[in-house]
Amino acid sequence: MKITDVSAQLLKPTEFEFQWKDQLPPRRVGMILLRIRDDEGHEGQCITWLAGPGQFEDMLPRVRDTLVGQDPHDIERFSYQLTDNLTAPNAVSSGVDIALWDLVGKIHEQPVYKLLGAARDRVRAYASTVRYDTVPEYVDLALQCRDEGFTAYKLHAFGVPDKDIEVCRAVREAVGDTMDLMLDPVNAYDRQGAFKVGKVLEELDFYWYEAPIEDADIQGLTDLTRYFSIPITAVESVGGGLKFVPPYLVNHAVDSVRSVGDWTGGITAMRKTAALCEAFGVKFEPHSYGSTLIQAAHFHVMLAIHNCDLVELPVPTGVLDQGMKDTLRVTADGYVDAPTKPGLGYEIDEDEIDNLTVRRLTVGDASSVVGH
Repeated sequence: MKITDVSAQLLKPTEFEFQWKDQLPPRRVGMILLRIRDDEGHEGQCITWLAGPGQFEDMLPRVRDTLVGQDPHDIERFSYQLTDNLTAPNAVSSGVDIALWDLVGKIHEQPVYKLLGAARDRVRAYASTVRYDTVPEYVDLALQCRDEGFTAYKLHAFGVPDKDIEVCRAVREAVGDTMDLMLDPVNAYDRQGAFKVGKVLEELDFYWYEAPIEDADIQGLTDLTRYFSIPITAVESVGGGLKFVPPYLVNHAVDSVRSVGDWTGGITAMRKTAALCEAFGVKFEPHSYGSTLIQAAHFHVMLAIHNCDLVELPVPTGVLDQGMKDTLRVTADGYVDAPTKPGLGYEIDEDEIDNLTVRRLTVGDASSVVGH
């Protein structure tokens, strides 16, 4: 069994414009579909949104040289080769790792989480918002999400302490004790602002307080974690992945570690980070905001570990599901059930992908780009 081909397709950007705090401009999100094929007719896939076409074009010759002719099961070896021994992960190498796990799952006709060693078959979901212009919009969406089945709701608000306090109070008043609430200001506050907001979130009984200050501010995070009973969480991708997690753990700088697996090394790296966090008694709550297949990659890791509470789903529901037949959806009782199909378990819609494709980059000749 050998890998025979690697290819990528640039897809049209989303119609929806995404913004997660005042300090970030709205933007449409472009995606790239990566395909890895073997000589027995199986294909592993990943739709990534963190790498641009230029980065893919630059890396695809190296990816092809690494993979083609090799056994697809050798994921750990490929992981080291494509991330320079885990010191330099990026969106392309992470997408390759995810597509390889999808491929191996399809070869063995098993969902990825079963190959990782299943811990459970469902995880409670939370709705993860974009930034809105007004407080009532956050309230209305929270109530809509509750009607859909969500029992937890995370605000990406304004990134301004007083404005964020206002919206958090309004949402808590609207939902009462029927939903767990979280706030992610996306590293927008200084330390003073972070403490100001944290005191209110504790009063409002929020479930966690995410990325209040810069992720690199280990001392500031440590001070927040020791001061508040509300769990503090940060994103380990600031430094590049697994090797940058230990400072958070040995300093007890956070109560849980977030991970952008589609940047920090894919499923392989997330599984290692989860184990490292577990050894320190810290939660590992993978960030799963992205395309359906990115959500799925994070979800499979969650299904294979114990130290994770929630799976993140972007809302409005379906906003990042372009090109898919199957999607992750919240159940009436607030969970996402494990997929039963092999690999990542969510099938792309080839006709829709065809319509979304802007151009194809096929790595028979790694620099060959043709219009669609």
